[in-house]
Amino acid sequence: MTVPAAAKGEPAEVPDELAEFVRYCVPLTGFAAFDLHATGMARLYLDTARHQVGEKRFMTFWTAWKQAVAQHKGPQDLSPVHQEVARALIYLWYTGAWPRLAPAAHAALRREVANAESVASPSAYVEGLVWRTFHGHPAGAKPPGFGTWAVQPPAPQSVEQLRTGLGLADVPYRTGLTDEVSPDEIPGRLLPGPRISRHIPPSAVPTADAPGTPEESTA
Repeated sequence: MTVPAAAKGEPAEVPDELAEFVRYCVPLTGFAAFDLHATGMARLYLDTARHQVGEKRFMTFWTAWKQAVAQHKGPQDLSPVHQEVARALIYLWYTGAWPRLAPAAHAALRREVANAESVASPSAYVEGLVWRTFHGHPAGAKPPGFGTWAVQPPAPQSVEQLRTGLGLADVPYRTGLTDEVSPDEIPGRLLPGPRISRHIPPSAVPTADAPGTPEESTA
């Protein structure tokens, strides 16, 4: 009888295709390979992408994406259809759901499935990366513990820390930009990983005007 490696306390080996899938999803998601493996969703997401796009067309996209990464390029350097597949993969990792594709991309891919958003699995919602971007947890799952909401979350990582953690310290930084620039000059909206999404506290945002009455809207 063969005893599984996990039962011996040894780390289980990750299949090569999953290791490659995670490795090339790192520049798409902005999270390190350790974090992506830790979700336990790599196999499900790879199978979901293959099913949604089609085996041959997904491999065509995957080959193009690996070539782009090897040339220090980003999703913006892919074809419009492949950009849409990349967007869907990012959406899948962050939310656990495959999104509705742009109609043109859906037609070009000749997909045999309905072009509608679908949740990969109930556990995918819980493991979505979106919760980690603000150090929160999904409603009804993974509670952080009593009183932890009173503890201030850690400060966002600096650009240098993000690049080092992702193994990109020596790679030219061009995400979404046409020319090489200093990391300090890159707009915050283009930086990978967790970040503060708004600088104005919700209490300072003015409330919207109340909707007008039918008589006012037709006047």
